[in-house]
Amino acid sequence: MGAQVDWQQYNQLWHNLWQAGLRPGQHFDKGGCSPKLLQLLHSGDLQVQGKRVLVPGCGRGYDVFAFAQAGAQLAVGLELLQAAVAAASSERDRQLQLQLHQQKQQQEAQTLTQATDWVSRCELVVGDFYAYNHPSGPFDVGYDYTFLCAMHPSMRKDWAQGWARQLAPAGELITLIYPVDPSMDQNNGPPWPLMPDLYKELLLPAGFELLLLQQIPASFSHESRAGREWLGRWRRKAEQ
Repeated sequence: MGAQVDWQQYNQLWHNLWQAGLRPGQHFDKGGCSPKLLQLLHSGDLQVQGKRVLVPGCGRGYDVFAFAQAGAQLAVGLELLQAAVAAASSERDRQLQLQLHQQKQQQEAQTLTQATDWVSRCELVVGDFYAYNHPSGPFDVGYDYTFLCAMHPSMRKDWAQGWARQLAPAGELITLIYPVDPSMDQNNGPPWPLMPDLYKELLLPAGFELLLLQQIPASFSHESRAGREWLGRWRRKAEQ
C-alpha cells in the first residue's frame, strides 16, 4: 500500500466496468437495495421523512430510491461517471413504470401521483464526493455502502473528512461495512477488505460519535455477502 498510486489507471477500473455494460447482479451490483437498509427503513429504526440524504457511489441507485420512497425530502445519488448515472436513471424509470403498472392493475389510479412522487425527490448527479457541494447545503443523513471499500487506502482520511463536510451538525452517517473478511489480502483491492475498528479510527477524529456498531445477521445481507457485513451508525458532533 506504500507504493505510488497511478490514479488514472485506478479510476479507469470503474470506467471499464460501466463502459463494458455492467448488468444488474454483476460484480458489485447486487440487483437491488441492501436488505439491511430496507429493514432499517421499514421498521422505522432509521427515520428519513423530510430529511436530505446523500448516497455517494450510488451505482444503479437502488438505495437512493429506497430513501426517497421512505419519505426523504431529497435523496441525492452521486457517481463519478456519466455511464453510472445513466444506468441509475434507467433503473429509476424501470421502478416507476413497474409501480404504475401494478397500481393500474389494482385499479388505484387515484393514488398514482402520491405513490410515485418519490421520483421528483431523487437527484442523480455526476460528481466527485471530495469536491461536491449541494446548492442547498450539507445533508441530514449520509449512507456509505461499498464506497469506502472502493477507495484506495491512501484516501481514507480524506473520506472521513469528506463525510464531516457533507453532513450538517447532528447529521447521521449510516455505514454498511463490507467486506469484513480477515482471510482477504489486506493489500489487494478494490474491494479493499475493511474492519469495523477502522471506521472508529477514521470517523472519531473527524468529529463523529459512535451510536451503534454490530454485525449484520446473514438474513439481512445479500446471500454472497452474508457474514461479512457490519452496521455502523455515527452522529456528526455539533460544532463547538
